[in-house]
Amino acid sequence: MFKALALVGAVTAGMAGVAQADPIKVGYVEFPPYSYTDNGKPAGSLIETLQKVAADQGIELAIESVPARRLMAALPLGELDLFLGVKTAKEFEGTTLASANPIDTVEMNAYALNEAPAVKVKEDLAGKAVIALNGFSLGGWRAWMEDPANKVTLVDARTTEQALALLEAGRAPVFIQWSKPVQTALAAKPMPALKTTSISSTPVYFVVSKKAPGAEALMAKLEAGFQKLKASGALK
Repeated sequence: MFKALALVGAVTAGMAGVAQADPIKVGYVEFPPYSYTDNGKPAGSLIETLQKVAADQGIELAIESVPARRLMAALPLGELDLFLGVKTAKEFEGTTLASANPIDTVEMNAYALNEAPAVKVKEDLAGKAVIALNGFSLGGWRAWMEDPANKVTLVDARTTEQALALLEAGRAPVFIQWSKPVQTALAAKPMPALKTTSISSTPVYFVVSKKAPGAEALMAKLEAGFQKLKASGALK
């Protein structure tokens, strides 16, 4: 009995420590409409989800926009505590905790002009020129395309809008990207000739650095808050 009470006390103390510690350092990439900066403030569907969960669980956040490559390096080192995104980056192996269940799903497509691109698997891109945003892993597709053995000519873009412009300019016949950022770009500048092939559906997770203060307790609070708000209908 004493041991059980001691264990409960230790867990409770750990959970309380998350709320009382310094703000949780959250990194996000410019990935509208999931996460982006609007008038100097973090915005987007994933940011809103996190803010609701944090408010419910009494977690203070310090949220900043971080370039994708820096984020991939900073999270394992503990320079950032939390990221909402894919859990499969090689930098995260053994260095992070991921939530047991996804909190959202993002769709990835191949885009081309006039005809839907014949792309279903990575191997369909072998020997081709492909436009992709610099710094995004694309669920492992980027690493495959960067492998010289696959003979892919990568045409880097900084933004989705720039990538679509490169596609229109004929710099490469195919553009690989998540669906919602393209939808956002097309809402501002339609491209009637753009055709789409669905490639994959990728789950999004809470990803916590193992070096974050009270990492396991933090993850427990995030998961509990998400499930509570999801069940109540406060999260779609």
